[in-house]
Amino acid sequence: MNRTYRAVVGVLATVLLAVTLTGCSSPSSWIAKKYQRVGTNTYRSSLPPQAVAAAINRKFKAIDRVDDLATLGSGGGIFLRYPRLVVGVTPYGPGSRITVDKPSGGYNRYYSHVGRRWSAPGSNGWNSHGIPSFRGGGPGSGK
Repeated sequence: MNRTYRAVVGVLATVLLAVTLTGCSSPSSWIAKKYQRVGTNTYRSSLPPQAVAAAINRKFKAIDRVDDLATLGSGGGIFLRYPRLVVGVTPYGPGSRITVDKPSGGYNRYYSHVGRRWSAPGSNGWNSHGIPSFRGGGPGSGK
């Protein structure tokens, strides 16, 4: 083996190790592993919404968070916005109901909670700053 080949293999091994150690999982796959599935993209936990949302946000820092439990009580929830997901954590009996939606579905589902604070997502969700990504591009765009 020549030195170039060994260097390339060493770099690839280092990158692979770094990816493995950082745990390249998504919020949706982590939630699916951690909580009990009760429906399509819907889960439940015996913990209250504040504890569940805090655990999810500790693992995956959200772009934005809306918490209207204090004002709406059991009609409210905690809503976490990610570039390509919306996670809703609402009261469900003594525990929580967790929903995982694509940006447009989550925005529409929870519009009454997040509509005044979040802008509508673009076709690819939101960027890391919470701005809608790709807002069109038909005739006359960019003028």
